[in-house]
Parts: sequence; structure tokens; C-alpha cells
Amino acid sequence: MSKLKIKVGHYYLLNLDEERKIAFAVLYGFERGKNKNVYTTMMYTDRGNFEFPIEEDTFNKWVSENRIKEITAREALVHAL
Repeated sequence: MSKLKIKVGHYYLLNLDEERKIAFAVLYGFERGKNKNVYTTMMYTDRGNFEFPIEEDTFNKWVSENRIKEITAREALVHAL
């Protein structure tokens, strides 16, 4: 199985614990400059939508801990509803 990579335009589900999960989409990322390897994401919750930055290293840490998986746009919508 190939290692999951962060990609602009893709949706992911982060497991915080057994009961709490956060769906988010990657809106854009910076490839160079001061913010290199920082991505802007949109988090979808039952309380609203929030933008937040994430570093590629943090994403890779979550992947290594098996806390994150890629989901479809439909799955992200269902999670937000």
C-alpha cells in the first residue's frame, strides 16, 4: 500500500478518538517561500466550517499514526450534515 500524501482538492477524515472525527478539505498549499509545505484546509463540523493551516509534517505524522484517511466529497458532506 502506498503512503497517503496530502493533496490540494482532496478530502480527508481525521480520527481524534473513538467518538470524534473531523472531515476536512485541502484548499491550497505553498510550494516555496516562508510558508513552504503549509496547506490551507477547510474543516467541516456540525457547528460550521473553519479554515486552518496545516503543515505537511503534521499531516505525515497523522498518517504514520493511522489517524487519517482520504474520503470522497460525498462522505465529507455526509459527515458535515
